[in-house]
Order: sequence, then C-alpha cells, then structure tokens
Amino acid sequence: MVMKFNVPVGAVVVGTDGSASSRRAVEWAAAEAAQRGVPALIVYVAEWAGMGFPGVQPVSERELLTLGEKLVTKELARVRAQFADVQVRGELTTGDASAVLIEASHRAGLVIVGARGLGPLAGRLLGAVSQKVAAHAAGPVMVVREEAPTEMPGPVVVGADPADPAVEVLRFAFEEARRRGVGVVVVAAVRQFRTTLRSDLAAAENLDRAEQDRQQLTDLVTHLAAEHEIHAEAQYPDARPADALLTAAGAESLIVVGSRGRASVAEVALGSVTTAVISRAMAVAVVRVPPSS
Repeated sequence: MVMKFNVPVGAVVVGTDGSASSRRAVEWAAAEAAQRGVPALIVYVAEWAGMGFPGVQPVSERELLTLGEKLVTKELARVRAQFADVQVRGELTTGDASAVLIEASHRAGLVIVGARGLGPLAGRLLGAVSQKVAAHAAGPVMVVREEAPTEMPGPVVVGADPADPAVEVLRFAFEEARRRGVGVVVVAAVRQFRTTLRSDLAAAENLDRAEQDRQQLTDLVTHLAAEHEIHAEAQYPDARPADALLTAAGAESLIVVGSRGRASVAEVALGSVTTAVISRAMAVAVVRVPPSS
C-alpha cells in the first residue's frame, strides 16, 4: 500500500482508536519519544467494517474520520500537556489499520499498539491488529495493555536461545534498559535432557554443547552490560520459555522477544512463545530478527 502521510525517520508511531489500551499506548509512545529524543506520530485509521456483522450499526467513512479527528485532537492535547518537549502530530487516514502501521514501521524507529481492541468492533474484527503488526512490521513493535504503567521499575526481561542468540534482540533490550535506567535479565529457558542408559553418550555430548552455548551467552551478556554500563544477568531456568519470561517479568518489567516474521499467518510468524507472551504480559517489545540470524 502507499502511505498517505509522511513518517519522520526514527519516529515513534502509535495507533489510536479511543480504546483504553490505545490511550495507554499513546502514553507509552510519548514517553518513548521523550527518552529517545525523536518525534511522536499518533495515527488513526478509519477502517470501515460495519457491513456483514449482525447487530453492528454500519458507520460511514466520513463519520469514522470525524470520530478519528476528535480522538486524535484529544490525544494530542493530552501528550502536549504531559510531555511538553516532545514534538507530536496526528494523522488520519483510511484503509486497513494493520497495513498502515506495518507500512509506517519501515521508517519509524518504533511502533506501539494497544494489546486489545480497536473501536466499536473490538475483539470481533480488529482485535488482531496488534498481533498482525507485531508479526509483520519491519522494525520493533511494542504491545501494551491498559494496565501497563509507562514507568515500569523492573529490569527489562529478554528471551534468548543459548544455541542461537539474536544479537539484535539483545541489543534492543539493553538500549531500552539504559534509557529507562534499569537492568536487564536475559532468560534462556531450556528444558533439561531426560536420558536413559542407552542415550548416556549422546546426552553427555548434548550437555557439553549446551554448557558451551550457555557460557557463550553469559559472556555476551557480560559484554553488553559493560558496553551499556548497566547491570545484567543471565538465567537458565528449567521451564517453558513463555512461562519463564512471564515469571521473570511479573507485572513490573517490559519483556523483549524476537520474531522472524516469515509466515503469512500472524500466529505462525510470531512463533508460539512470542504469541503466548503477548497474550499474557503487561508490555512486550517484539524485535524483527533478520533471516540471516
């Protein structure tokens, strides 16, 4: 699709629709823009979708744009009152909300969306917008819940695979932590090998390899901590990755995960771990991992 407005390079772009989670997303966008020293762009997409849904009153595109103008004006005033130093503007457009935000991600430094539902059809038609954007955006995407405070006091929690750590994801987590003035917890959850006598030799080789991978990841974490001048630690729990990340984060930490974004279906593109984390966490940053990683 062709963008109908200009996105400043490196800007923080946030989608809004008047829902509680999107209002929180706007607050996160303003805070992120302030921390990064970049502009913020509030985007409302008039997505006409009333036809074919029993019980849903059809709404014209003009009515949606009028509603959007009021919402964006209100959000702009709110941001300017709380973040006077942030350059912020609003944009209204028509089309598919997820497609607009995905296109914006090619120039944006970060895209932020609410974890739930957009507008009068929330949860019915547009509830998948955040998932689609997180799965297919060209750059990092944050998905935040209504309850997520902009200042989360806990360390940034980031998932990693000891055998194949995505450095792009780790660097994003460390940079985010440095801006927030918190530490980093790298969670590399791997279920322990369950062996039998027949597989002792193979198990020993696997364990040796796993130990080497863990040591290399620990060394990388130590290097990144020194580079960013923040505290960091690596944890290797015997647990399911999603459960381990959610446990480490609790309600006070941003979680950072990677996505290779190769499939056309959002759930597949994100992967089971990332999908599970997004569905349960307070705030999640999804970072695109290049195909070569």
